[in-house]
Amino acid sequence: MTVEEIIRMLDNPSTLGDALIEAAKLPFKGDDRIRFQQKRQRFIDGLSDHERPQWVGEMKTFLSLYESTGSVDSAVTPLSAYRNDFSTDIFISYAREDMKRVEPIVRELEKHGWSVFWDPEIPPGETWRGYIKKKLDESRCVLVAWSRLSVTSEWVIAEADEAKKRGILVPVLLDAVEPPFGFSHIHAANLSCWKNDSNSRAFKELVNAVTLKISSSSPSFMNSILGETSVPIPKTAPVIVPSTSMLEALRVMVQNWISVVASIRTWQPKSRQTAIAIVLVMVFIFAVLSYRYLRVTGPSSPSVPETVQPVNASPARPGNFVLIRGGEFTMGSPANESGHESDETQHQVKVSDFYLCKYAVTLAEFKKFIEDSGYQTDAEKDGGSYSWDGISWVKNAGVDWRYGVSGSVRPQSEENHPVLHVSWNDAVAYCKWISKKTGDAFRLPTEAEWEYACRAGTTTPFHTGDNLTTGQANYNGNYPYTNNQKGVYRENTVKVDEFAPNAWGLYHMHGNVWEWCGDRYGDKYYDECKAEGVVENPVGPETGSLRVLRGGGWSFNARSCRSAFRIDVAPDYRSNYAGFRLAFVP
Repeated sequence: MTVEEIIRMLDNPSTLGDALIEAAKLPFKGDDRIRFQQKRQRFIDGLSDHERPQWVGEMKTFLSLYESTGSVDSAVTPLSAYRNDFSTDIFISYAREDMKRVEPIVRELEKHGWSVFWDPEIPPGETWRGYIKKKLDESRCVLVAWSRLSVTSEWVIAEADEAKKRGILVPVLLDAVEPPFGFSHIHAANLSCWKNDSNSRAFKELVNAVTLKISSSSPSFMNSILGETSVPIPKTAPVIVPSTSMLEALRVMVQNWISVVASIRTWQPKSRQTAIAIVLVMVFIFAVLSYRYLRVTGPSSPSVPETVQPVNASPARPGNFVLIRGGEFTMGSPANESGHESDETQHQVKVSDFYLCKYAVTLAEFKKFIEDSGYQTDAEKDGGSYSWDGISWVKNAGVDWRYGVSGSVRPQSEENHPVLHVSWNDAVAYCKWISKKTGDAFRLPTEAEWEYACRAGTTTPFHTGDNLTTGQANYNGNYPYTNNQKGVYRENTVKVDEFAPNAWGLYHMHGNVWEWCGDRYGDKYYDECKAEGVVENPVGPETGSLRVLRGGGWSFNARSCRSAFRIDVAPDYRSNYAGFRLAFVP
């Protein structure tokens, strides 16, 4: 393929990944290949919408110069393509008067191997404003320290606003203050009482949030090659199931690559640079193998139709999952927590690493499951689903997964809303289907995994703190928590990525739809766990006829959205408030 053809492909978002694969085949020599890899790395790390046009322009200039000169040595200075555009891991924005309070945070973050820009020395010939803007643009994550002084600082607010637009903002509280307008809905790690202890829950929460921002840039390289974005929008993408041996080989390669990437952040900077170069090679090899296999070889199993079926299995994409690092936490709620129930006895739990989808399964995704498998849901087999009529739960004849909260067929505009009217049995069937499609063992999260991920390092009633607002979650705002003000009652679900995620990148762990967990329910199970001391990876009682729903929903009060709140229902129960999300362990 010619350079001119590759350049044309760069202008089309759907062929961007293909263009990079073809460009990598060009006979670059010496430093030119390194420069190309640096430019491509910026794409792999992830570009926001406003960065993409500049990146495409730089790559096209790079390739044009290469084609006309055979080398690009003369263009090193004018082209930003020849430097690593993300030269700093963390940019810290703070009021200068808080410098001594920020320094211990910096030192602890540096111990994790991250590069931190926080005490600038302006190089000769640079302006203060221009240099700060440049360093802000070159950073993967922006940590904003809110204090009594910084909440009124125009500089800090402007830097926070830029980080918010790019999706790389991590706020912390140095004082017990309300963040400026437009930022109060974004959860901040509370370091107002921090004693420079890196093992404190608050600091671990901060580290987890920074790790997420640095490691979860989107769109990912593989998603872009496959024509997908990291957010599950309602569109179809071709899926071809390769042979078992090929799938297994690629799956193992991806697992090894993920393990390397996950560990790089703890290495020293020079070691990280070497490791990143190695990972780039691994990514490229995997991309070429996947691309060539899917485009050239095609399906090899006779059980797969020769015509590619449009199956939207986007939850199985790695970019839609968050690696939840295992740890120990206190499950349940204290007796003095408002809304505490007798089945929420606090006990210590250890959870191992697992992956959890950022989003609940959408209507569009569930629709593809039904179309592909021919599965009949419990609502379809049993003549309807349930809803609350203001007095009692009533069964609505003919209502199934196609329907919305009001009992009518959902419009296309709700395809990116969570699926409703699905039972525990239906959710398990979906897990089995997507597992067969992808080769990974998808399942429902356990109660312990769900609560651990929901809390994201917090010990408060909600991952947002001591209270919850309808600007943070979708619930019935007429019934706020404790003494909070009333909020909005939307009387419907919202898109699965509507509100800001928690500190670990998970959306709608509070509200929108209740989510099925894999466990059986036991009202005394927590008491039994407490008696054992610390339990590891609990999966619920061995016997029992009921299952568990978590998280609260669009029509419920704020109290039921608490991290520890749980309800028990039959596995064939379905209603206009129940959905689910996927988990898996590689």
